[in-house]
Amino acid sequence: MDARKVADYIVNKYYITNPKLQNVLYFIQAKYLLELNKPCFEQTMEASSLGVVVTDVFNEYKEFEGGLIPHDGEEIPDIGDSSLIDEVVKQCNKKSLSQLRDIITRQDPWKKAYEKYQSEISLESMKEYFTN
Repeated sequence: MDARKVADYIVNKYYITNPKLQNVLYFIQAKYLLELNKPCFEQTMEASSLGVVVTDVFNEYKEFEGGLIPHDGEEIPDIGDSSLIDEVVKQCNKKSLSQLRDIITRQDPWKKAYEKYQSEISLESMKEYFTN
């Protein structure tokens, strides 16, 4: 699936900022890897000082900066079984952006990508981390 479609689903169903959306996508990807043994979306994630960035999604919503992304008035896109995505978004919405960032930046997948200047967070490192 395309990360932009997942993001479109989220921003049209929930109120969220672009920075928080980036970190929520990380947890969605982790949940899919852990529970379904496959990635939710195909785009890569990069470790950044703000946590995680999915470049395609970030660029799509960058005009909103740190403000809430408005619903565009279109129907919520059909992404199949959205229960895992909804579960992750609801859990993440209980935490602030800084709390999510703190959780991510303490985890090995982010550390490996950020400390070695290899900004891409590999699916392999996420799968290894979340299954152990």
